[in-house]
Amino acid sequence: MQNTSLYFLLIFICMGLMLLNILNKDKQLVHYLFIILCGSLCMVGVQKISAPSLGEYQYFIGLFTCATCNVSWLISRALFRENQPISRRHVVYAATIAGLILFNQTWHYLVSLDLQLLPDGHIMWRLKRGVNEITTLLSSSILVLSFWESIRNFNNKTQSQQVQSVIFASAYFLAVFNASILPVFILNTAEIELYSPIIITSSALLIVIAMQAVIVLQARVAYNKKQKCDSVSDDDKIKHLSESAIQQGKVSPELIVGIAKQINEQQLFLQANLKISDLAQALMVPEYKISQAIRYHYKAANFNLFINQYRVNHAKALLASEQAKEWGILSIALESGFSSLATFNRVFKSIVGKIPNEYRKQNVNYNKIKLGIAD
Repeated sequence: MQNTSLYFLLIFICMGLMLLNILNKDKQLVHYLFIILCGSLCMVGVQKISAPSLGEYQYFIGLFTCATCNVSWLISRALFRENQPISRRHVVYAATIAGLILFNQTWHYLVSLDLQLLPDGHIMWRLKRGVNEITTLLSSSILVLSFWESIRNFNNKTQSQQVQSVIFASAYFLAVFNASILPVFILNTAEIELYSPIIITSSALLIVIAMQAVIVLQARVAYNKKQKCDSVSDDDKIKHLSESAIQQGKVSPELIVGIAKQINEQQLFLQANLKISDLAQALMVPEYKISQAIRYHYKAANFNLFINQYRVNHAKALLASEQAKEWGILSIALESGFSSLATFNRVFKSIVGKIPNEYRKQNVNYNKIKLGIAD
C-alpha cells in the first residue's frame, strides 16, 4: 500500500511556486511556462492521490498532466538561449508529446470501461504499445535536450551564467538518476511501486526548485544590469580617452565659472534626464572637458553623481519646507529633476543615508538647510 502523503507536499510546493510567478508583475515567457509546468505537476499529485477513490475517472485528471518533461524543455530553452529560444517547431515537438500523453490517458479510460474499441482488440494493444515506445523515445530525447541546453557553451558563459547552468544541470541529472536509474539498481519491482511517491515527488521537486532558483538568479542579474545602466554616467561614454591625457589637461577657470553658473544660477540640474552633452552644448565645449572638470575640480566620480548631489540638496530643502509640506514624495522627486520615484529613493538614500520620508520626519526646519553641494 502506497503512502500518498508525499504527493500533498508536491502539490503544496508547486502551487506556491505557481502563485509566486503569477504575482510577478514583470512576467516573461519563462514565467508562463513555469506556471504551466507547476500546474501539470499539481495534477500529477492529484491524480495519484485520488486514483483509489475515483477509479477510471482519474484518467480525466491525467489529461492535465501532459505538460511535464516537454514544457521543462521549453523552459530550459527560455532560460539559457537569448535569441529566439522557442520557435514554432519547438512548440510542435512539445505539443506532439502532450498529444501522446493525452492519447495514453484516454486509452486507459476507455479500457477501464471495457469497451470494444475495434473488432480486433489485438490491433489496439499493438497500437498502444507502439505509442508507448514513441512517447518514451521522445520523452527521453526531451530530457537529454533539456540537460544539453543548460551546459551548452559552458566555457563561454559568465560566472553567473555558469552557476545557473550548474544548478539546473545538477538538479536535472539527479532527478533523472533518482527517478529511472537508482531504483532499478537498489529496488525490486514491488519496492519500486511502493516507494514511487518518494521517487516521483523528490525528482519533480528537484527540477522545479532548481528552475525557480535559476529564474530568480536571472531576474537579479537583469535588475543589477538595469541599476548599473541607470547609474552609468554619460561621460563614461568617453572612457576610451586616455586617462593620462585627461590628467595632463588643465581645467580652465572660465569653464568652472561656466559650470557653476549653469548649475547654481540656471539650475540646470532640475532638468529631467540631463546629460553631459546638454551641459557641454550649453557651454559650447567638448564633453571630455566637462568630464575632466567634474573629476578633478569638483572631485565627483561621474556626471550623474555630480548632478544628483544638487538634486538631492534641492529635495532636502523641499522636504523641510513649510511651503511644500503637503507635497507628495513623487512631486518632490519630479521637482528636483528625478525622472522616477524609484530612482529618487535610491539616490537619496545613497547620499543622505535615509529615504526621503524618514528625512522629512526628522528635519522640519527649512532655515537649517542651505541649498548647495554641502550642508
